[in-house]
Amino acid sequence: MSKLNILILTAYPPALGMHGGAMRMYYNIQFLARKHKVTVISFIEHKQDTDHLKSLTLLGVKVRAVPRIPSAFRNFGVPKPVEHFEFSSQEMSLAVREVLNKQAVDVIQAEYLQMAQHVPRSATQRKILTQHEIGYANAADILKQENRPWVKIRKIYNWMVQLNYEINYCRYFDAIVCMTNEDFQKLAEFIPPSKLKTINIGVDSEFFDASSKPVSSYQGNKVLFVGNYRHKPNRESVYYFIKSVLPNIQESIPDVEFWIVGGNAEMLDSTIINNNPRVHVKGYVEDVRPFYRDCTIFVAPIVSGNGMRVKLLEAFSMGMPVVASPLAVHGFSVKDDEELIIASSQKEFSLKIVDLLKNKKQCIDLGLKARKLICKSYDWSAISQQFLDLVEGRHV
Repeated sequence: MSKLNILILTAYPPALGMHGGAMRMYYNIQFLARKHKVTVISFIEHKQDTDHLKSLTLLGVKVRAVPRIPSAFRNFGVPKPVEHFEFSSQEMSLAVREVLNKQAVDVIQAEYLQMAQHVPRSATQRKILTQHEIGYANAADILKQENRPWVKIRKIYNWMVQLNYEINYCRYFDAIVCMTNEDFQKLAEFIPPSKLKTINIGVDSEFFDASSKPVSSYQGNKVLFVGNYRHKPNRESVYYFIKSVLPNIQESIPDVEFWIVGGNAEMLDSTIINNNPRVHVKGYVEDVRPFYRDCTIFVAPIVSGNGMRVKLLEAFSMGMPVVASPLAVHGFSVKDDEELIIASSQKEFSLKIVDLLKNKKQCIDLGLKARKLICKSYDWSAISQQFLDLVEGRHV
């Protein structure tokens, strides 16, 4: 088939080392650009974001950056969730229309629901939306945990606003990519299943190579968490681990260290972080692999949110033993005590980590099985092809 002109709108710069969503976008763009002409319009927030976008130009991708300046909340007319206004931008909408007016575009792809508002209603091109997580499902989970009557009423309203907003935009697109089968089932209650496609998150197993993790790294007592701390569930996970899990581990292993790596670490509560001298915050790094190599165990104490956790895949691919909450493995085909350890409570989390730190052979065995799972089921070479097939859809 002839080359397609694909316009991709991203809420964050697609780049390696940023966070899971950014990595997913980068690999999909890389795969699409090998066969088609790709233009990316991305929001940026920091000066370093411009440098991150330069990596796309090396792939032959046209790139345009738009500074993101959150708008004041304006709930006039039909109410909208906070995220709508955080990503509302006249400059972004104008940039999209300018591209559509200047060049023939076959496919418009919006990454994250926040970018749906910038796809013109009049657009006749094939329109694809990637739902990195289901917002109204998150709102429903928050609602379930609330017992205060007046607060609960407000959260019921927030859930209804999010549900109405999300479903209305999803109905507007020709195809919607879901991260997990669970997300597919949630959306299928409101959206025709024929529009939905589950494409799991993958990882570059050659880049995140387990052979580069020396056996000596299993001799230490370093515990690692990686994430984007703009994402509230990641912040909550860090706080939960520091306050409820780490002190119990320290009773048995006093020299244990907890390393926190990932972008927007400045958004973490410093009073919680600095309360324990065994906690180390590294923040954003261009290459996270040295931390996967140096640390002993990867933890994913996720207590809120939905969707798949990309960093789990990176840890698996690097041959790390993983201890995770049941919510963290949402969407993954993994077995407890085979590819990872699942812990359902703070006490269980502490005990499982202590047991692993005292049993280095089990660490190695878990890492080997996790790596095998990645190569079989979650490598980008297979997953990106699914995305390419969806984008080419009606053009084949």
